[in-house]
Amino acid sequence: MTAGPVVARAGEPGPGRVAARGEVRDPVLSVVVMHHPARGDVSGLVRACAPLDVRVVEDPDPDGPPSPLRTAKRAWAAVAPGATHHLVLQDDVAPVAGFAELVRRAVRARPRHAVALYSNWNSPRNAYLVRAAAAAGQAWAPLGHDEWVPTLGLVLPADGARRLAAHLATLPDDARDDDEAVVAFCARERYAVVATLPHLLEHGDGPSLAGNDAHGARHATVPAGDVVDPDAWDRPGPERTPSRVPATLRPVAVTLERSRCTLRVLRPTAGEPLEHPFGWAWDAWAGWLGVHPAAVAHDVAALAAGVCPRLGGVAPAALVELGAACWLLGSDVARTAWPPPAGPGTTAHRAAAVRTWVLSGLLPADRPESRVDELVAFGLDALAAGAAWAATARDATAGGASPAGPARPGPGARGGRPDPAARGARRGPAAGDDSPHPAAHDDRRGPAALGDRLDPAALDAVRVLAERDAAVVCRVAGPAVPVRVVVHDCASCGAQAADAVADLAAHGDLDGAAEHLVADEQDVVDEHGVVAEHGVAATAVGSDETVSSAGDGTGRPHPAPGGPDPVHGDGRTKDARATVEVLACERLEVRGFLGLVPGGRHVSRGLWAARRASAAGGERLDAADLLVALADEAASLPVVARAVGEPLGRPSRAPLGLQHATGAAQEYADRYAAARSARAAELL
Repeated sequence: MTAGPVVARAGEPGPGRVAARGEVRDPVLSVVVMHHPARGDVSGLVRACAPLDVRVVEDPDPDGPPSPLRTAKRAWAAVAPGATHHLVLQDDVAPVAGFAELVRRAVRARPRHAVALYSNWNSPRNAYLVRAAAAAGQAWAPLGHDEWVPTLGLVLPADGARRLAAHLATLPDDARDDDEAVVAFCARERYAVVATLPHLLEHGDGPSLAGNDAHGARHATVPAGDVVDPDAWDRPGPERTPSRVPATLRPVAVTLERSRCTLRVLRPTAGEPLEHPFGWAWDAWAGWLGVHPAAVAHDVAALAAGVCPRLGGVAPAALVELGAACWLLGSDVARTAWPPPAGPGTTAHRAAAVRTWVLSGLLPADRPESRVDELVAFGLDALAAGAAWAATARDATAGGASPAGPARPGPGARGGRPDPAARGARRGPAAGDDSPHPAAHDDRRGPAALGDRLDPAALDAVRVLAERDAAVVCRVAGPAVPVRVVVHDCASCGAQAADAVADLAAHGDLDGAAEHLVADEQDVVDEHGVVAEHGVAATAVGSDETVSSAGDGTGRPHPAPGGPDPVHGDGRTKDARATVEVLACERLEVRGFLGLVPGGRHVSRGLWAARRASAAGGERLDAADLLVALADEAASLPVVARAVGEPLGRPSRAPLGLQHATGAAQEYADRYAAARSARAAELL
C-alpha cells in the first residue's frame, strides 16, 4: 500500500445538518473486495481498510474469459446484514491513510448518492468533470450518466446495492464491463453519482485482467496529497454539474492525449462511443465551447513566451497544447454556475488535477521529470487566463452583447494574427459581430473591397467543400479504419518527409490503426494509376492493399503473402488499409479520417495542388483556380488540420490545399472555416 494523507479534522459533521436530507450520523459499512486469484495476496489491502470488516469475493471462474462483471455480480449481492451502505473495492487499489474514517465521513455527507472514491485520470468524460470540479474549488465532483461509473471503489446505499445486484444478475457474463452496467443502473434509478475530492484510492501498477492495458497508465485524476479535509465534504455542494451560460450545443469535454488537445463532443443519441480516437482539434473547433480559437491562441502564446526559456526540452507545440487544454478548462469552469469553493484546501485539488493532466496527457519526451512542476505552474496560469477571459465575456454579455457561438469571433481575432505580447490590450468578445468569420475581413478594407478580391466561382467551390467536409467530420465515430499515411517531401517549403513521419507517428496513431511511411518513387505514380492532375488514384484492391509489417528497406511494407482476406461485394477487404498521401508540411486532423474506406486511396489537397503545380512547370497556382478544380474532386477528404508554421488563432489554408497558393488564399480559408463550422452545427 502507498503512503497516504493524514486526516485533518475527523470529528462530527458541523452544525446545520438536517435529517430531512437523509443524513446518516453513523453509517454502517459493508465492505467487499472483488478478487481474482491471479492478483495474489490481498491481505495488505484488507489491512489498509482496518478497522472496517472486509470480506473477499473471488471470481467464480478465474480460468474463464476476463469478466469483471462476473465477480461484480457476487460482490454487490454480498451486503452484510444490518449495513446501511455497501462498498465494493477492486483488488488492485491502494487506499489512502485513514481510509476507514474518511469513507465514513464521505458516506455521512452523501448518504443517498453513489459515491465514487476514484476516477481514472484519462477517462474521456469523467476525468474532465472531475478536473472541472477541482478547478472550481469543490469538494465533490458530480459525474454524469453518459460515461461508465468508476467502480474501482464505489459506495451505494444498502438497498441500492441489492437492487444493483439484481440488475447485474440479468446480464450475461460476456458483457464483461461492470462499470457500463452500473451507470445504466444509476441512470435508471436516478442515483446521483459523485466523486470525492481528493480521491481516496490510487490504482495499482499491475497488468489489467480486463483488457484495459491499452488505455495506458491508470491513476487517480485528483490524488490525495498530504492532507484530506473531510469537513469540506459536509459543506453544501452540487449533486449534478451546474448549468453553463451560454449552454453548449452538446456536452463537451476537453481532452489532452499524446501532447494534443482535442474536444470531445458527446452524442449519446447518435450511438457514438466515448472511447474513439477522433477528437475535434481545439484550434479549429473551440467554438463548441463558445470560444474563438484566437482568444485561446492569444493568451497561450503570451504565457508560453514567458516560460519557454525555463522549459528547455519541452517542445513549444506541446506547451501550446497543454496551455490550450487548461485555458479551455478555465473558461468552461468560469461560465458554469459552481457554488463558492468548499474551503481553502481545495486549491490543492486544482493543482493536483493539472498535474495529472501533465503526466497523463503529454508524451514522456514533452514532460521531463525535472520540468513537471514548471509545466503544472504554466497550466495553472493558462487556466486562470481562460477564467479571466470568460469573466470579460460574461461582463460583455451582461451589457447586451451576444455570447460567442461556434462561428462567432473572440478577442484578438480581427485584423490578423494576435500579438502575444499585447495581453494588456486584450478585449472581450466582439459583441454582435455578424461577419462570416472573425478573420474574414480586415479592418483596413471594407466588405466591398474584400468581395472584389474573391472570385464568385471560387466562393461557390468553398461552400461546396465546406458542406462536404462538414458531412465527413460529423459522421458517427467508431473504431478507426486501418490507414497507411504516406508522406512526401514538400518542394515549395522544403519540409522533409522523414521529420514529418516521426511527428505524425508520435501524435496520431489512431489507437494503433495508423502507420506512417516516407514516400518512395512508387507512391508518385504506381500501378494503380495516381493521376498527377487530379491527385486521386483508382481505389486500390487486392493483395497490394493487404500489407504485412515487413519492409523492403525503404519504409514501405511488402504485400502480404497469399493475397487478400475474403472480400466483400465491392472487392475491398474489411481490414485492408486505406492509404492517405500528404505533404511533409501538413499536419492531420483525425476527424477527416472518418471518410476513409477500407482499401481506398486518397491524396491530400496540398499534395494534389503540388502535383498540379509540378505539371504546370513548378509555378505557384492561384487560389481561386485551385478551388474551382478541387470542388470537382469527389474523393478528396479533409484530412489536414493545418500546415506547419501557420499561426494559430485564424483558420488554416491547408485543409483547402492553399498553403502554397497565391491570391486571396487566407480569405477563402476564412470563408471555408465559417461555412464548415455553421454546417457542422446544423448536422450535430
